[in-house]
Amino acid sequence: KTQNSKMASVGRSLFVFLCLLSSEVFVTPEILGELPDDWPPKDEKFKFEADGLYSEDFDLEIGKGLKTFERQLDDVFTCRLAYEIPKGETEEWRVTMSQSPDKTAYSCIIERPGPTSSELNFKQFKLSMIGVKEMGYGEAYGDPSKALPEEEYSVDKSKMEVASLPGKFKGHVSRLFAVALLHHPHEEL
Repeated sequence: KTQNSKMASVGRSLFVFLCLLSSEVFVTPEILGELPDDWPPKDEKFKFEADGLYSEDFDLEIGKGLKTFERQLDDVFTCRLAYEIPKGETEEWRVTMSQSPDKTAYSCIIERPGPTSSELNFKQFKLSMIGVKEMGYGEAYGDPSKALPEEEYSVDKSKMEVASLPGKFKGHVSRLFAVALLHHPHEEL
């Protein structure tokens, strides 16, 4: 297999795993011991951190102008979402970032959690991966399990971005996903 097809295969496998992982509750009574009666706190958003994994719920800001949300996984990798949603009701979304066990690849998923599609009408979006050298795979989804038509968005591997295309994007997105390499892997001779 070529390097690109290997990366795409790894990206798809990692994506399926992370989709399943981001939809599950991470904390069990066996891990925490006895849970208090008021857990989880009603006024706090979901957040989970472990070695090589970070996940957090956040609210998308509504209003004219470009808004930005970003999180850093470690000293190297940052995932950034730039978007514009002129009007609508605030929705809760989730960012999930992970690092491969060998610390050579990163992934970022920004999505409307659960099986529910977003009701918002985006004017534009751009998912950027910062601190990596090569983007191997990226995709945008209109419904949680259905990719947007390729004519509505672009994957720019040199800029490490998944972005809506002006004049082509129809405004509906529920999940953005990208996988990147920290450096080029060495091939065995």
